[in-house]
Amino acid sequence: MLSDVILYPSYADTYARILDDGKELFITHDLTHYASMLIENCVSDEIALGRAVQKAMTVCITAGITPTEHFRTIFIYSDHMLIRDWLVSDLGLQLIILNADVTNPVVARLQLELLSKHEMKNTE
Repeated sequence: MLSDVILYPSYADTYARILDDGKELFITHDLTHYASMLIENCVSDEIALGRAVQKAMTVCITAGITPTEHFRTIFIYSDHMLIRDWLVSDLGLQLIILNADVTNPVVARLQLELLSKHEMKNTE
């Protein structure tokens, strides 16, 4: 009669799941950019984008920041293909730009804009 055994989650398990779901919703709320929007202007292709994203994630890990708070891998189905992309926060997008190919004039300009905005905030 083992098939008649019903297991109920404990209060602690249910409460922990609710907290995890709330944290997930909070984090997802800040992921407002698609990394793929940088393709063509800042990075040449998906491979270059992937390298910039990996470097940006490494920056987070090295700085003690949890990458999942700023980067989320997603898959988009388009033209009968499954394409990998990332949802990223403002910080995640900035880190990707800072880790993209600096020989691209658009990337160089965006990097200068990011740094000049940061400099202006510090002088105020």
